[in-house]
Amino acid sequence: MSEPYNSIAVPASTSNLGPAFDALSVALELYLRVEVADVRQDLAGRLEFEFQGDAPRGENRIASAFQLASTRLGTTAMGLRVRVATEIPMSAGLGSSAAAAVAGFRLYEAARGYPLETEEILGMATELEGHPDNAAAALLGGITVSCQSDHRIVARSWRWPSDIRFVVATPRIGLATKKARAVLSPTVPLPDAIANLQRALLLVRALESGDYADIREAVSDRWHQPARSAIVPGLSAALAIEHPSVLGVCLSGAGPSVLALAAPGRSDEAAAALGDVYRRLGIPHTIRNLAAHQPAIHMPAAPAAQ
Repeated sequence: MSEPYNSIAVPASTSNLGPAFDALSVALELYLRVEVADVRQDLAGRLEFEFQGDAPRGENRIASAFQLASTRLGTTAMGLRVRVATEIPMSAGLGSSAAAAVAGFRLYEAARGYPLETEEILGMATELEGHPDNAAAALLGGITVSCQSDHRIVARSWRWPSDIRFVVATPRIGLATKKARAVLSPTVPLPDAIANLQRALLLVRALESGDYADIREAVSDRWHQPARSAIVPGLSAALAIEHPSVLGVCLSGAGPSVLALAAPGRSDEAAAALGDVYRRLGIPHTIRNLAAHQPAIHMPAAPAAQ
C-alpha cells in the first residue's frame, strides 16, 4: 500500500476549443493546490480554510463539493483544516470552479480514507457545474471528450500532442460563466450546427494525424463565439490573427481568456502575436504560455498524521 499523501494538485482546463461546445476540453499545467494541514474532530465532517492569496468571491466550490459528497455518500466522521493556493484565475474561462470542485471531492476522499470512483466524482461535479467538460479534464488530464445523457456521463481522455503549447491571454476583468451563457441563443440554426460538427471532427483528426495546417479552420465556431464577442474584450481581433506561429485561435471556455494554439517550437512568437493584439487595443491582460497536463494516475489526498 502506498504512503498517504497530504496534498493534492488539480489542473486548470480550457474547454470548447472553438466548435466543440461542452464536449472537448484540455487540462493545463496551471494548478489549484490544497494541503491537508490538520485533522479536526471538532469540525464534524466540515472544512476549515486558510487561503494563500484571495479567497473565493461568492461560492466556495471546494466546500460545496465536499458537502455534496458528504450528503450524497455519507457524512464523514472528521473535519479537515486545509490550506489553499491557486495559480488559476477565477472567472477567466480556465476551469477554476471545476478544479475547485474536484479538489473538494478529493478532500472528501481524504476524510473518508478511501477513494471514490471517477464516475462518481464526474457525476457530482457535473451536478455542480452544469456541464462535464472542465471537470473531466481536471480529473483525467490530456484532451477529453465528454458525452452526457439522462442516465450517465461518459468521459474519455487521451494525450494532447506535446509539441502544441497553449498561449492564453486573460484580460483583467472577470466574466461569470452564467453571464457568458446568458448571451447564447437557446437554438442553433441547422447550417451552424453542421458547420461546428464538421470542424469539431476535423480538429480531432488534425490533432491525431499531425495535420496541423487544418487546425485554423477546425477551431472556427458559429455557435457561441459570435455572441460572446460583444462581452469579451479583444476576442474579435484575436480571432483574426494570421501569423505563422499561430495554428488557430479560440475563446477559452466561456472567456474572457482567449487561447492561441502555438505551432511547434514557436510558442514565444505566438505569445508576442497574441499580446500585440491586446496592447494595440489598450486592454490590460496577462499572457500565459502553458503545456497540457497529460493523463496521469490521480492519488487521493490523505489527512496529515494525527
